[in-house]
Amino acid sequence: MHPADIKCALEKAGWSLRQLALKNELSAASVAVALKKRWPRVESIIAEALGIKPWEIWPSRYDSNHKPIKKHRGWPTSKSFKPKHSTEASDKRQGDSQ
Repeated sequence: MHPADIKCALEKAGWSLRQLALKNELSAASVAVALKKRWPRVESIIAEALGIKPWEIWPSRYDSNHKPIKKHRGWPTSKSFKPKHSTEASDKRQGDSQ
């Protein structure tokens, strides 16, 4: 669902983002963030207010077993990974000038 559709559905169900935040001891901004970014805890709160499951609202955020897909953080751990800015070129330039 589009974030605007989610907000509209919440309003139709009698909820605002602020009301959900207060009820669940969160900031209104944190609830708004969940509309655009992964946040399983807040996604569950929103889905519960709408009477549906989180994976029905955000199918791309959940796997086939209805578990949140974890977004990878940080550098890849693959040994074949090469950083975008390799030092090979600068090493060659330094070697050519000597």
